[in-house]
Amino acid sequence: MNNTRKFGWPFTLALSLHLLLLSVFLFSFDFQVTPESNPAPEAIDAIIIDDAVIQAEAERLKKIELENLKQAQALARQTAEQEKQRAEKITAEKRKLEEAAQKAEAEKLKAEQLAAEQRKQQEVAKQKTEQAAEQKRKQEQDAKQKAAQVAAEKQKQEKAAQQKAEAEKIKAQQLAAEQLKQQEVAKQKAEQDAKQKEAQVAAEKQKQEKAAQQKAEAEKIKAQQLVAEQLKQQEVAKQKAEQAAEQKRKQEQDAKQKAAQVAAEKQKQEKAAQQNAAAEKLKAQQLVAEQRKQQEQSKLKAEQAAAAAAEVKKQKAEQAAVEKRKQEEEGKRKAAEAAASEKKKQEALAKQKAEQAAAEKRKQEEEGKRKAAEAAAAEKKKQEAIAQQKAEQAAAEKRKQEEEAKRKAAEAAAAEKKKQEAIAQQKAEQAAAEKRKQEEEAKRKAAEAEKVRLAELAKQQAEALRKAEAEKAAAEAAKAAAEKARQAELAKAREDMLAKAAKEIEQKVERVWIRPASSDGNLKCTLRVSLLSSGEVMSVSIVKSSGDDMFDRSAENAVKRASPLPVPNDRELFNSKFKNFVFEFEPH
Repeated sequence: MNNTRKFGWPFTLALSLHLLLLSVFLFSFDFQVTPESNPAPEAIDAIIIDDAVIQAEAERLKKIELENLKQAQALARQTAEQEKQRAEKITAEKRKLEEAAQKAEAEKLKAEQLAAEQRKQQEVAKQKTEQAAEQKRKQEQDAKQKAAQVAAEKQKQEKAAQQKAEAEKIKAQQLAAEQLKQQEVAKQKAEQDAKQKEAQVAAEKQKQEKAAQQKAEAEKIKAQQLVAEQLKQQEVAKQKAEQAAEQKRKQEQDAKQKAAQVAAEKQKQEKAAQQNAAAEKLKAQQLVAEQRKQQEQSKLKAEQAAAAAAEVKKQKAEQAAVEKRKQEEEGKRKAAEAAASEKKKQEALAKQKAEQAAAEKRKQEEEGKRKAAEAAAAEKKKQEAIAQQKAEQAAAEKRKQEEEAKRKAAEAAAAEKKKQEAIAQQKAEQAAAEKRKQEEEAKRKAAEAEKVRLAELAKQQAEALRKAEAEKAAAEAAKAAAEKARQAELAKAREDMLAKAAKEIEQKVERVWIRPASSDGNLKCTLRVSLLSSGEVMSVSIVKSSGDDMFDRSAENAVKRASPLPVPNDRELFNSKFKNFVFEFEPH
């Protein structure tokens, strides 16, 4: 409404201006007066408006219209956006209402189903109640007829039943106490077994962790000793190389003094020897650097492997201990819950049986008293009516009838008494048989329950033993795998050490070897070498000759000059591979 008022007055102003312009345009024409009449001349007032003013006014109105149009469009967009938001909000609320309606419908349907179920249950209960009432009425009628003759017998039976119920109650209490005692004993035994097993597992775990830690420490110390020994060997090799170089320089100086006759040949040999010495020195330095790098890497890998193996073993042992404690706690909890449940069940059953017996007894006593009273009253009324009727008859007839009635009554009472006694005896026998059957059933159920409980306990113990054996087997498998990995690592280390020692022997022999003048550089021979444990050369012999005696002798001399040869400190490896070995000499 406010927007309509806001844009109303510019529209009215524009319309008025257009009407004014139209009027001016119409009045600008010259109208011709018809000659039929000569009316008096009239004075016409005309307003002259400048075209520039009109144009300016039109432009101003056009701008106002454009501005109003823009405002109207912005307002329309804003209104459309608000309408859109309102529509979305309404849609969301509609969805919520639909969901609420669906939920309410579901709740209503559920309530109707529940009400129908309740009505059905009520009808069933009502039918059962009516059937019970009908049966009760029938029983009351039967009891009224038989109450007079069996009152004394009933009292006797009730007294016997009460005594029997008391005995049954005492027996049930004793049985419950015995079962409770057995459950307590079983619980204590299970707790003791669990504690002993837990202590054994903890001790075994500590022993394994201690052994693993000692093993890791020993391997670490051994790796450190190996690295120290390798460094020592490298230092010795470096010193020997320097001594060999120094000795070679001295030999070269002596050779220069004695080489007057063979100057050219000697200069050539000296140049070649210098080049070989420089190359050997550079090669030795590179080899030492590479060996140090490999030793550092081997040391780092050994430490990392030892730490990782120790950590893995520790984690596995901790996980196994946690899992075992969890299983033991679960077993204890289940055993305690089963014992408590069984105890409550037995107590509730005994209590229920005692209450049912007491209630049945009270009900029978009350019913018997009521039936006896009703039967006595009815019989009394009947006898009074008969007596009154007979009193009106003749005295003789009355006496005769009374005597006959007495005789018949005595016979009927005797017959009825025998019948009731037979029925009572039959019922007593049936009750005794039923009771014996119930007692046997209860004993059978108790035995089955005990058997199930013992089977479950044995199953749990077997499961715990199986898990313990599985954990032990897993630990032994892990230990065997770790030992296998360690042996593999040791074998690899020995192979690396063997290859390294063979390479070092080859390089040392080549460094001290003096090439014969007749050698063409393509010869090789096979030597058998015997060493002491220190690496000293005991003997060298040719196994396979190169065909050149000078080359063979130079190879033997090179092996002897290289003594002591670099051999590993591992005594077993030395005895098996380096005490007597075959060496193929092929200088490059």
